[in-house]
Amino acid sequence: MNNRLKYPLSLFVVWHPQFEQGKTMADNLYDIFCRDVEQPLARGLGIPVYYRSISDGDAPIPIDVDNATRNAIVLLIDLEYFIDPHFEKYTQSLLELVDDNTRIYPIALCEEAFGFEGLNKYQFIRAYQGDLAEPANFDFSMKKIETELLNDCARLLINFQPTWEDKPQNKLTSPVKLFLSHAKLDGLTVTSEFKKFIDAKLKLNTFFDAVDIADGYDFEQQIEENIKDAALVVFHSDAYSSREWCRIEVVVAKRNECSIVVVHDLKRGEKRAFPYLGNTPTITLQEADEESFTEIINLTLYQVINNLFQRELLGSFHRQFDIPGVEFISITSPPELFNYIDIYKKKQETGKSIIVLYPEPPLGAEELKVLNEIDKQIKFITPVYLPTLF
Repeated sequence: MNNRLKYPLSLFVVWHPQFEQGKTMADNLYDIFCRDVEQPLARGLGIPVYYRSISDGDAPIPIDVDNATRNAIVLLIDLEYFIDPHFEKYTQSLLELVDDNTRIYPIALCEEAFGFEGLNKYQFIRAYQGDLAEPANFDFSMKKIETELLNDCARLLINFQPTWEDKPQNKLTSPVKLFLSHAKLDGLTVTSEFKKFIDAKLKLNTFFDAVDIADGYDFEQQIEENIKDAALVVFHSDAYSSREWCRIEVVVAKRNECSIVVVHDLKRGEKRAFPYLGNTPTITLQEADEESFTEIINLTLYQVINNLFQRELLGSFHRQFDIPGVEFISITSPPELFNYIDIYKKKQETGKSIIVLYPEPPLGAEELKVLNEIDKQIKFITPVYLPTLF
């Protein structure tokens, strides 16, 4: 084994101990970015989340930014945080940590937060809508924080731009692009509404073939070029699987290991389900409204971060473990038969046995049995099983 492993990203949450909703907000962020404490065996992003409130003394303990390649420091600024001189001093010390790989994300949870000394040049997440003791106001704040932080952490993982290029007064262009895949026959209306919502409310780019392919350009080439660096959002309507171009978009996205989210909007059903829509997160469209659209966005951004974080993390395990005669392949989602396309290519190129490394938790025995029946020289494991190979 080589040098100490660093996580691609760590998250620090800072709040004042007198802020009654602070711990609950921090716990929610832990559930989102690390894993759901109520379902510890369920799949999660696995990003380390650390709490910084007062445990002993007048200010939280310092933050060590050396344990991860990048760090996101989230400040939950309510009135108690704003008026406490110890937290003002602590925040000034955090500002000294900021560089291209360590960012501060101040969250305004009171009207006064925007006047916090030293943070005036930073873009705040505006999550204040009145008394947070009211459930509706708290829910609004958490949804706003979740969407913004998912997008911000994706930007950080992509190394989108250095801090000196940030312009707080502007909505920054996002490196995260959503490819909106739909059947014109019965999916155009809801997809158009979804795009309007993104354009009006969020710092995200979209590719929507109805308006983003210029006249006279090769349709197939434009589709493929724009899927490769995008997250595919599939509006799965009754007609979707029967449309050739919809099927092509899904296959191209899978071949390029893109993030994929399937939005179920079936009314009557379909004569044949497209098999390659499986093994992806799904969500059911309840209504074509802001609440439903926000849930779709958050799930998609979650998948984008998962792909970026896991690709880098699993790649670091390759460097930690060197096994003669073995080639590693990393995949950022649970393995499926579709993965064998690239696996066999790699096996032919190297002539080695293959270990396919995928994120925790491990697949169930029934799925692994199917995968292992094809080729005994190909193993599918999660990082926890790496030490057993020696």
